[in-house]
Amino acid sequence: MLSKTGRFGARVCTAIALLICAVILLQNRTYSLVIPLAVAAGAAVVWLAFRFVKPGKGFEIGLFLLRFVLALVFILWLKSQPVQDFDTMHQAAVQLARGDHGYLQDVYFFNWAYQSAFVAYEALVIRLFGGSLLPLQLLNALWMAGTAVLVYRIAARLTNGKAAAAVSVLYALYPAPLFLAGVLTNQHLSVFLLYAGIYVLMSGSGLTWTRTVEAGALIALGNAMRPIGIIPLLACVIWLVLRALTGRNWKTLLRGLGMAASYFLCGMLLSALIVGSGINPNGLANNQPMWKFVVGLNQESDGQWNRGDYERFIVPSAADPEGVDAAMRQEVTQRLSVGPGKLVGLALRKSIGMWAGYEDLYWGFGHLDPEGEALPGVNWNSLQLLLAQAEKGLYLLAFALAFAGVLRRLIKREQTGADLVPVLLLCGYYAVHLIVEVQVRYRYFLMPCVFVLGAMALRNWWKEE
Repeated sequence: MLSKTGRFGARVCTAIALLICAVILLQNRTYSLVIPLAVAAGAAVVWLAFRFVKPGKGFEIGLFLLRFVLALVFILWLKSQPVQDFDTMHQAAVQLARGDHGYLQDVYFFNWAYQSAFVAYEALVIRLFGGSLLPLQLLNALWMAGTAVLVYRIAARLTNGKAAAAVSVLYALYPAPLFLAGVLTNQHLSVFLLYAGIYVLMSGSGLTWTRTVEAGALIALGNAMRPIGIIPLLACVIWLVLRALTGRNWKTLLRGLGMAASYFLCGMLLSALIVGSGINPNGLANNQPMWKFVVGLNQESDGQWNRGDYERFIVPSAADPEGVDAAMRQEVTQRLSVGPGKLVGLALRKSIGMWAGYEDLYWGFGHLDPEGEALPGVNWNSLQLLLAQAEKGLYLLAFALAFAGVLRRLIKREQTGADLVPVLLLCGYYAVHLIVEVQVRYRYFLMPCVFVLGAMALRNWWKEE
């Protein structure tokens, strides 16, 4: 009975992931000629990589260098400047690097104290290498290149070297994260650490206590940089639970609990370090946990950031944080009470807004004059449109491959192998963003997973030579 429950749970999650891929593909209707050309170019890259690339250590080095050089080109070309939250965190890091804790007077670091870990990371870099943006941006390029290698390694673990090489080369050329290469966002480091945790868990011939504990610690570190670690943690733990049920192996279940314990203990330790070092007396707390839900359930803004909610709730939080929190909880209850029809409609609009929109190039390009010359005879406005359309082509190709990979898994009735982890990750991340605030930029975290799922489509179709 338990084994049947595990197999049934795995099939249900796979079917949901297939539905998600289908919805995203259907919502991405477009009429630009550039997009199908980009799809064709991406498909050619996949074929050429399969045909001519030889997997191995040399390939990993080449993949790393390719992604690093591309990121470096965008960094030096765009010269992006910190904006909005990223500017707030960078200015705080500059102060912290010289021993000044004046940034704590900003209510931002009370409301969202969890940003303090990334501030500490930036402050350490500034202390070591000076106040220029370039060292932080170069580290961005390193984390991005490392993530490309992790895409290859995870895909190779789940499929074969040829399929993994094909999709990882495509990911190395995927431009959306490159648009953020010079942006001081916490996403680059967080994504690298979170996928490193996933890779450590599934690497090797069998599960061990050491790897489960290390995986939990790495995911906790990634969560400290950007607080989304609970999603990959749950994906991994649910996989271990379903695997334990299917094989009636209670040691696997205990290792899942050990991974969760490692995650939470490391999170508590990191928070205590932030408090003990004086970086923030609130540690890594989220003192306005309802904010993302308030925004995410706003029918008028389709779940996206809006000034009305900001002025109503966040502006007064400096004077009365507890009162604002209570008001937001009441508002969330009210917004959930509009009825299932309106909530489903909102969810569909949010899915379109996050998963069918063009990349928001404001973060990396916003400091540039739209009418200024980017290339001979081409202004920045026109170039941004072209880049966004090219990105959309590769994005659609990745999701089409992911759809095929998940469909293959469903047809083959595969059960609780490690390839269930990216399936669960897709389901969890998509579901969470039906409730909380959405931005196109938030797609960043999931895209390595999408490319890994794409490699599953090529498994056993293209054999090793």
